[in-house]
Order: sequence, then C-alpha cells, then structure tokens
Amino acid sequence: MAEKISKSVLKRLPVYLAYLKSLGEDAPEHISATALANALTMGEVQVRKDLALVSDGGRPKVGYLRLALIDDLEQFLG
Repeated sequence: MAEKISKSVLKRLPVYLAYLKSLGEDAPEHISATALANALTMGEVQVRKDLALVSDGGRPKVGYLRLALIDDLEQFLG
C-alpha cells in the first residue's frame, strides 16, 4: 500500500473490525458499507473509502464478504 493512511482512518479501522467480529456466526455472509455505516452511525462514503484502503473485496449491491473483510482488517492492522 503506497497510500499514506491518516490517523483518523487508523482510529476507525479497529472499530469496523470490532463490530464485524461482534456479529457472530449466524450473521449474513456479506455486509455492505452502508450497513456498517448505519450500525456505527458513520458516513457511508467515509466507511467505503476507509475499507477501500485495506480491502478490494467490496462488490456493488453485494457488499464485502464478512470473513474476508475481517481477515483484510486484521492483516492490515497487524
């Protein structure tokens, strides 16, 4: 990743990760940036941009594969 990531993004990424992990086993396989934004009362565009920095797994009208997104976030955050 060549892009420099701002401190504010770095503060939000663990919030996404914690939320995704809190969903449990019976959660849907996919989650959209919109659903994440609504659950965390954040801006949808902001969430989408943040996730785009760490994952290329998002699909229009489908969202992100939840487990793959968790994996991407964990790898990025170390």
